[in-house]
Amino acid sequence: MPHVTILNFVLIRLLAISLYVFPNFIPLDLPSFAILLPQPHESSNFLGFSAGFNSVHKLSDPPALVESSQTAQLTVTSYNIHSCVGLDLRLRCDRIAAILSRTHADIIALQEVRAGQEQEIARILGFHALFARADYVGGYEFGNAILSRFPIRRSDIYPLGLPHREQRVCLHAEIAWPGDAGAIHVFSAHLGQNGLEKQQQAQRLASDSILENPSFHNAPRILLGDFNEKSRNGVVNHSLASFQCATGKSWTAFFPIAYLDRVYISSDLKFQDFHIYRTGSALIASDHAPITAVLLKPTVTH
Repeated sequence: MPHVTILNFVLIRLLAISLYVFPNFIPLDLPSFAILLPQPHESSNFLGFSAGFNSVHKLSDPPALVESSQTAQLTVTSYNIHSCVGLDLRLRCDRIAAILSRTHADIIALQEVRAGQEQEIARILGFHALFARADYVGGYEFGNAILSRFPIRRSDIYPLGLPHREQRVCLHAEIAWPGDAGAIHVFSAHLGQNGLEKQQQAQRLASDSILENPSFHNAPRILLGDFNEKSRNGVVNHSLASFQCATGKSWTAFFPIAYLDRVYISSDLKFQDFHIYRTGSALIASDHAPITAVLLKPTVTH
C-alpha cells in the first residue's frame, strides 16, 4: 500500500530491523500456506486462504477439481513489489527477482512498479515484460507490469483512476497458451483505497469493456492484483461474482492482517493449489507477500 500511517510505518520498520539483526530466527525458503473452503455465509465463488507462519496445509478434495491427466497446468503469481524498496529501505530488483523465481510462476503480475524495474526483473528471469504507467509517484513513472514465460501477442491499458485521486490502471496481455494454439487473457490491476473509489473501479473491471469483453470469452481470463480490500468478501468480490477468487492474508508480509492480493479466474479454469510465500527474504523485500496459484484448464477430449 503506498500510504500508511506514521505508526504503522514505524512499527513495520522496527520489525524489519529485527529481521535484519536476527535472521537466524526466520524460516528460510519455506512456502507457507493454508486453505479454507467457503463457509455457508460466504459467496460460493470464493476460496479463502489464510496463511500460517510456519504451518503447511495442503488442499484436499477441492470442489470441481479435474484430473491432471486431462488438463493443462499454469502457475501464476501476483506481487505488489513496493518499487523494489524493502522494509530494510534497500532498493533491490534482484531480490524481488530471486523471490519470484522460487514461485516457479509462468506468468507474473506486478503492482507498484517503477518504469524499468519490470525489464530488470524480466531480464533476470528470462521473461517477456509489459509495463503500464498509472501515475507519477515520487518523480517516477509508476504502475503495473506483466511478465510472461510465454510470448505476449498483444496488450491493452485500461484507465481506472478517478479525478483528484492517485491514478490507477488495469494492464491486459493476451498470452500464448503453452502447448497449443490457444491464448489466455491476463490482467494486472491495482485498485484505490477509498471504498467508493474501489467499488467503481471493480465495477469497471467487471464491465464488458474489460473482463466481460465478448472478444475475450473464447479464452480463459485471469485477473491478478492488489485490490486494497481488507475483508475477504467485500465490494470487489461482489462485483466480480462471475469469477472464482483465491486470496489470503498477504499484507503485511511480516505480520499478515489483510486480504489485499487476489487471483480471480473465469469459469473455464480451476484452482489446483495456492501459496503465500513467506521466506526470509520475502518478509522484508516488500510490505506485501507474493501469492501464487496453480491453475488447471480442462483439455478438449473426444
